[in-house]
Amino acid sequence: MSSSGVETVPSRHDVLASFEDGVTAVANLSSRVEDWSVLTPCPDWSAADLAGHLLSIVRYYHRLLDAALSGAPMAALPRGGDLAAMNAVDLLHMEDSSGPARISEFVGLAISYGARLAEIGEVGWEQMLGAWDGLGPLTVGQHTGIAIGEWHVHAWDLAAVSSCEHRPADPLTVAQGQVVLGRVDLTAGDPWSLALNGYGRVAS
Repeated sequence: MSSSGVETVPSRHDVLASFEDGVTAVANLSSRVEDWSVLTPCPDWSAADLAGHLLSIVRYYHRLLDAALSGAPMAALPRGGDLAAMNAVDLLHMEDSSGPARISEFVGLAISYGARLAEIGEVGWEQMLGAWDGLGPLTVGQHTGIAIGEWHVHAWDLAAVSSCEHRPADPLTVAQGQVVLGRVDLTAGDPWSLALNGYGRVAS
């Protein structure tokens, strides 16, 4: 419990449930996209680019977990502009495939990543996943709390290009996962709006 009386650390159960909810939302909302060349709320990214980004980051998450479980967690991991640059390079070298194909592979890898998270149990949840520049080490659980923000915010992006709406089943857990990044003040309003604002989006 924080000094403000607002719980800031989500439970493992709630994070894993929100992880699954986010992957399902991406899968469902991507099926509504009619034009994969249309620009999304992510500056300069089309819907197909966004699908490629989702695929590249879930591949990255698997690599991080592989390293951590092997006893050699990665360090000096990028954040901010360096992370954006890494994402751009990953997208540039992404194999030439369609938006739906990218989403399909993303969903499969995200489901398998969620299964790995469930298998490692409470002890693995508290294990160090890696260390980020300017932030320091994060546990598997802390990083997964951040990951659910990626899934839900990008589901919101896909909804936006399809004239749909997306709101997580558990917006508080999504917002709690962003606290470690200093992106949200949980006392400041609706948790989903706070999470979206932390990603530079404006809730409608």
